[in-house]
Amino acid sequence: MKERKGFLLYTLAQMRAGAIVSGLGFLLYLALSALGLETAADITAVAFGMVSVYVFASVAAGRSRDREAVSYSLLWGTGALALLLGGCGVLTVRLWLGL
Repeated sequence: MKERKGFLLYTLAQMRAGAIVSGLGFLLYLALSALGLETAADITAVAFGMVSVYVFASVAAGRSRDREAVSYSLLWGTGALALLLGGCGVLTVRLWLGL
């Protein structure tokens, strides 16, 4: 895959790094929740939820461009993180807004 400037992550190395950052964000969210630091956990869920959805969109676009370079495991892994963290982020915002 060639490097290209744009909004989404384009190279495979960028996608893998994004998946790692999303995973670390999920672990940080779990740790903060377990320690009872609710405000910090909420902020982490919202911030890393947006990051994980962005990374999943990048990987899905990369998979549609080049099926051989972007594996299913990367696609499914980032999708799972996007569902977990994105869901926690959405529920946190709904709780803050009282919806």
